[in-house]
Amino acid sequence: MRILIAAVAVALLAGCATSPVPANKADPVPSNRLYAFNGKSEAQLLVTRDSGLYGSGCNYRLYIDGTLAAEFASGEVARFGVKAGKHILGVKPSAACGGWGLVEREVDVKSGEIIRRRITLSGDSFDISPTAI
Repeated sequence: MRILIAAVAVALLAGCATSPVPANKADPVPSNRLYAFNGKSEAQLLVTRDSGLYGSGCNYRLYIDGTLAAEFASGEVARFGVKAGKHILGVKPSAACGGWGLVEREVDVKSGEIIRRRITLSGDSFDISPTAI
C-alpha cells in the first residue's frame, strides 16, 4: 500500500512540470497568433514552449521589448527577427487564464546569431530561460 501511495505521489509531482521540446519537433505557432517580429533581421530569436499536461489549457504570451510578439500553446515554437543588441523578453499567461504576473529576462544578441529560449512551467511559476535544444 505504501508503494502505491508513493507511486501516486511521484506521478502527481511529475505532472506539475513541463518537458522541453526540441525546436525541430515542436509545432509552429499558427500565423494568427504571431503578432510582431516575423520578418528576417540581423539576428534570430527561437522560442519554444515546453510540452506537458500542466498548464496546457493556457496560452502564454511572449513580449519582445514590450511588444506582444506571439501567443504560445503547449509544445509550440516560433522564430523572430530582431536587431543586434539588448532586448527584454517577457512572458505572461493569456488574458483567458487570468493574465497574472510577468516574467522578464534580458538577452544580448549579436548580428547573425540565433538565440534559443524556452518557456517553462513548474508548480505555480513560469519562466523564459536559455536552452540548447
